[in-house]
Amino acid sequence: MSPGRSDSFRYSFDSPSAACRHSLSGCVALYGKEIASATAVLKVALDVPTRNDIERTLSECADIARSEVLLRHEGDFASLTPTADECKQWAKNARSKGMTWAMQLGTEMHEEALECVEERLSKLRPGGFSLEPRYRYDSRQNRWKQVSREEEQALDESGNSGELKGSVKPDVVIHQGDPLRAQAVYDFKFPCMNIDEIPNWPRYPPTHPYSGLDQGTVYEWAFSIKPTRVMPRLGVIHE
Repeated sequence: MSPGRSDSFRYSFDSPSAACRHSLSGCVALYGKEIASATAVLKVALDVPTRNDIERTLSECADIARSEVLLRHEGDFASLTPTADECKQWAKNARSKGMTWAMQLGTEMHEEALECVEERLSKLRPGGFSLEPRYRYDSRQNRWKQVSREEEQALDESGNSGELKGSVKPDVVIHQGDPLRAQAVYDFKFPCMNIDEIPNWPRYPPTHPYSGLDQGTVYEWAFSIKPTRVMPRLGVIHE
């Protein structure tokens, strides 16, 4: 076999892995379907009644979370709900420096929603869901792996949280006991204003490994299923 043919063959065989090591966004764009197909495992689809029960729960929790947080901040705005200008202002007693009201309210609503979901799904689907699980792509094995909370905490405490860059962390993953075999993936969205409008999936910034892509695209690559957004008032949004 000639050197040229050998090099060409090796490049063709290794190209998905090589592309993923150098650029995750390029990996998704070029090889997302190929890798998802190669790494997909047998999944049992949710039956319609079960899916309806889960999604009704998520929708109710989104509504409850928004209402409870806004009532908690009664008096911070001119009316019960903030205006567009108020959403852009710096929040009082923010969790961290530089948080606007939109960021602060969104954080609190996420926390309330997840607490509600945990309480309800623990009864409806014990052992069959995970809240905010983190997954990281292993470019050498061309597959996603779950990052345990202990590992995540250890990386954070040791100052090595940068190793998690490029990982994904959806709000709710439905499964049959194995978080790597997702049957449904949901993400809560809590816009500060225009809550009757469906927002686009947020796009990753230029400095991110998934620069140029949106969150929904990356989730679909990671889980081999279409992710779903959940919003107050609008409920579960299927595309």
